[in-house]
Amino acid sequence: MNRIMKNILCTLFSAVTFTAFAQADYTVEELLCGYLENDLELQKLALSVEKSELNLQSTKIDQGFDVSLSTGTMKFYSNGDSSVVSVKPSIKAALPSVKNLTATVSSDYELDNAKNINRIQDTKISLSLDLLSQTEAVQKINLLKSERELLETQRQLQNTALKAEKEFYTELSNILKKINSIYTRMQDVYTDKLAFDKLKAQGYTKTSTTYRIAEMKVMTAEHDVETTVRELKHDFLIFYQHCGVSINVAEDKEIIQFVPSQIPETLILNFSSFPKDKYTEIEKAKWNNSINTLVRKADKFFSLGLNAGYTFSNSVTKSDTVDAGVSAVFGGIGVNAGVSLPVGLEDFAPSFSLSATVSPNLFRKRSITEKTYDLTEQQELIDIKSAEKNYDTALVDFEESLVNLDWEKLSVKESFELYQRTESDLQKYFKNGIVTESEYLTARNNRLLYQVKIDLNKIDYLLYNNSVRSQFYDLTDEDIKSASY
Repeated sequence: MNRIMKNILCTLFSAVTFTAFAQADYTVEELLCGYLENDLELQKLALSVEKSELNLQSTKIDQGFDVSLSTGTMKFYSNGDSSVVSVKPSIKAALPSVKNLTATVSSDYELDNAKNINRIQDTKISLSLDLLSQTEAVQKINLLKSERELLETQRQLQNTALKAEKEFYTELSNILKKINSIYTRMQDVYTDKLAFDKLKAQGYTKTSTTYRIAEMKVMTAEHDVETTVRELKHDFLIFYQHCGVSINVAEDKEIIQFVPSQIPETLILNFSSFPKDKYTEIEKAKWNNSINTLVRKADKFFSLGLNAGYTFSNSVTKSDTVDAGVSAVFGGIGVNAGVSLPVGLEDFAPSFSLSATVSPNLFRKRSITEKTYDLTEQQELIDIKSAEKNYDTALVDFEESLVNLDWEKLSVKESFELYQRTESDLQKYFKNGIVTESEYLTARNNRLLYQVKIDLNKIDYLLYNNSVRSQFYDLTDEDIKSASY
């Protein structure tokens, strides 16, 4: 199993344990870890996290120091005694994160035997940077987005692990509910059997229609119990299979041995005790607004760049030159200007260059872009308010759910204690011949039914905690400790 999955399994659920399953002495924590290890979606997401880590590394490389070498266009020609060679190599070093700072060295080499030419010219060393542009801001935004992508993937892995944990406890809860349905059907058996015994005591014979109907009713109730037990065995097989464990549920094995003998209570997480700014929906809405604000600010209407350098054997001025240039863009107007100042010549004749572009539609579209940005920002602010509203709704929902769970816990406990006392009394009465066996077994069955309901209530608390944790992101041990009671 890869590193990320191990961290999830070892830290996320270590606080929740059940008593061992009798059949193979597996703790529920071990079964839960097995359940998570066999979850294919978790395995896939763990790989996605590693891919996001690699993508972040790639983004950091793009923003670091970069060097590129180029041969330029190379030309070769040979015909008898005549040979022509032309090469334009260059080397470029860039640091995009620092105002797109770039250093370049380039040269032209030409060899022509027929014309007796063998020269190196236009060897240029230059340095350029952007005084005002969106390049540096875009680099920062790309890095933030890559970091966010990794963070989102890690959170998705955590949430999927919580989802898998919830599915595990839901399966276990369904098994306990199936056991309760067996107890309920057993109640029908005891009731029908008690009615059947009364008929026999009243003298009804096997040939009597009333006798046969009562007997069939008992047989049908017993068949329903047997059918549910078979379904339960199937559920156990599937549950253990999901946990990566193989079990034997042969006919001679007691099905009850596969059930946890005890489910411990857990500390309750109070939704309102967690930091509101860690509510996932609010954090996401604020992040979207924050990153999009940076994108809007980076989209500059005006940009300005400078460059300077030195050229050896400038082919235009026939001398070495000191070079300088400026480039500017204002909306749909772009201007590039440069000057080359000759060095070492008595006749000072600088060389100038100038180019310009005009795109009127860019001015018209810019006003539309600005209005779109404004509307988008308003939508983002609404999303933040909506997230805060949803937090308030969730707060009420979880508090109400907790009240219901607490009420259910008290109600089930009181019923269990009542049936426990009733069972104890009827056991004595049965031994003394005061009540029938069916009446005693009915009381015992009710006690077992509510004993399972106590365990179901404990699982409901675990599922409640799971749901609370899934509403928040990056919760620390201190956050969970301060929210527990």
